[in-house]
Amino acid sequence: MFKEKLAARGLKGKVRANQSGCLDQCEHGPNLVVYPEAVWYGGVTLADVEEIVASHIVGGKPVERLRMRESCINTASCEHRPQAASTK
Repeated sequence: MFKEKLAARGLKGKVRANQSGCLDQCEHGPNLVVYPEAVWYGGVTLADVEEIVASHIVGGKPVERLRMRESCINTASCEHRPQAASTK
């Protein structure tokens, strides 16, 4: 759906959308990252795609309500990440 929304705005060939796995952020999934700014979004639904395209891709303004906190990206200590069972 992301590619279709980009194409509908005439951005095909100007903006590239690639499918991937969870980008090691599965606990936040579904997620995506927008480069070159490296803005990470988590918990994205199909209903959020148009807003991300319109606000961030076209308008340059990240969608703050979906943005992942820096403290949760690529870290073992994020409160969203399941904790390993402690051993006694």
